[in-house]
Amino acid sequence: MFYPTYQSKNNQVVHIVEDQQICLCGVKHHSFYELNRKDLRSIVFKPVDNVTCEDCLDKFKDFS
Repeated sequence: MFYPTYQSKNNQVVHIVEDQQICLCGVKHHSFYELNRKDLRSIVFKPVDNVTCEDCLDKFKDFS
């Protein structure tokens, strides 16, 4: 199954996106009020196997 993911720029960790502004672990990937097309392009659908954030994976397993 594929899920929306975001790769952080500073440490290259892949997070699962919860909504337009935050990931499952609480990291903000978009802090502005309006979304641009460029901002949406940073969200990529990937399988759960490619997610490297341990906090996101733990919360994802709790939901499943």
